[in-house]
Amino acid sequence: MSKSTELIQQYNENFQSKDIDKVRTLLHDEFTFTGPMMQFGNPDEFANAMREWGFDCRNENVQFVSEGNNVVQIFDWIVTAPFQVTISMCECFEIKDDKILSSKLFFDTAKMPKMEMEA
Repeated sequence: MSKSTELIQQYNENFQSKDIDKVRTLLHDEFTFTGPMMQFGNPDEFANAMREWGFDCRNENVQFVSEGNNVVQIFDWIVTAPFQVTISMCECFEIKDDKILSSKLFFDTAKMPKMEMEA
């Protein structure tokens, strides 16, 4: 297993245990996140948003493909609260200086349940 893949496994473990302070230590100072429903331009913005993350979830059926400083993980995102759903996802990471430089997340947003917006 590559060093880059091990970094992403550590990221997943810390994220799933909701240890966002540890997640933050794995992010490069130039970290960016892009997904279909949100994006963040720096690691602190991302970490602060994840501290407010309102989902009880875990990743299952995780598969990794890595080449050099790039790691792709394909997985099923299992949400148990505030709703229940399983969504297949693909997340592409770029590594720089042994930290996560960027994350690009891909999934079908139609699989997300409609949520009532608070007024």
